[in-house]
Amino acid sequence: MKKRILCLVTVALVLIALVAFGCAPKPASTPAPAPSPAPAPAPAPTPAQPAKVIRWTMQTAFPASDPQHMLGKTIGDAISKASGGRLIIDVKTGGEVVPAAEEFDGLRTGSLDLGYSCVTYYKKFHSASPLLGSVSGGLTSIQRMLWYQFGGGMELANELYNKFGSTYLGYIALPGEDWGYTKDIELKTAADLKKLKMRTAGDGGEILSRLGAATVFMPGGELYESMKRGVINSFEYGAPKEAFDNGFHEVFNYLYQSLSRAPSDENSVAVRTDSFNTLPDDLKLIVKDIVLEATDNYYGPTIKGDAIALQKIKDYGVKVQPLPKEVDDAFLAEAKKFYDEKMQKEDDLYKRIMQSQRDFRTYCDLKLING
Repeated sequence: MKKRILCLVTVALVLIALVAFGCAPKPASTPAPAPSPAPAPAPAPTPAQPAKVIRWTMQTAFPASDPQHMLGKTIGDAISKASGGRLIIDVKTGGEVVPAAEEFDGLRTGSLDLGYSCVTYYKKFHSASPLLGSVSGGLTSIQRMLWYQFGGGMELANELYNKFGSTYLGYIALPGEDWGYTKDIELKTAADLKKLKMRTAGDGGEILSRLGAATVFMPGGELYESMKRGVINSFEYGAPKEAFDNGFHEVFNYLYQSLSRAPSDENSVAVRTDSFNTLPDDLKLIVKDIVLEATDNYYGPTIKGDAIALQKIKDYGVKVQPLPKEVDDAFLAEAKKFYDEKMQKEDDLYKRIMQSQRDFRTYCDLKLING
């Protein structure tokens, strides 16, 4: 009986526990996290600002028909293209902005940003300027190219040009010039030099004056008419290609060949320093590289062009001949005296440029670099 009662009590307790468990409140469920707010839309991209366009004026010393003007225009156009239109070069012929052959003065005054001309024409500002282009009896064109690159020439050129607010960018080497073109004067002896009324420039002109020639300077664009009218009876102006392309073979009868007067020939590019300094670095590099490349692109084809033009000049009837040895020897002897005297009286910069070239010439002779 007691066991039965105990069993019933146990069953009752189990039932009560089950009921109590079933009635217990269920734990509250954890609420789902609130969704993150949607990211704010990205701001619309700012429209690209157009690149600032810089416009420069460049003048060459030459008329439109001259191969040298065409080369100057090629340089200007190449800079415009390589810059992606950020630096536009407006190339003018000689005389359009400043008088022809005064391009580097135009840089000094601010009339021009770039000038393509002959350094000899800058002589009125410093007596050493012609030394950067040609020295009678001195460096050949190839030797001079090497002097600029490896002999300190570029640094010396800029020491001079910086005095006048300009930066020298590059020497555009041309083959050495023909000694001269004459109309009716046939040169046989040194005494015949006294018969010349000759357009010339730079040191070669001074040396000829010392030998009795009457010399005058005028831009290339005036030569044809001056020879035709008898204002002059002789001139020097580059090599055969330039002479033929300008039609000069029509107004001279004799072409004398010798490298004594101008063993090298050049035109040079300079920039107004204030204009150059405003350029970003990448545009400065483009300007420098295009100018330096111009020599490589021009010198070789000009050698071939001169040979072709020389034959055309002969075919036209011009008498082409070497300068007589007596005349050549007299000129070279006077040239040495001229430069020795200048070394004694000119300033330190003149002396350093001249001595640098003489030293480099000695090195080239030893290494047989005689192009």
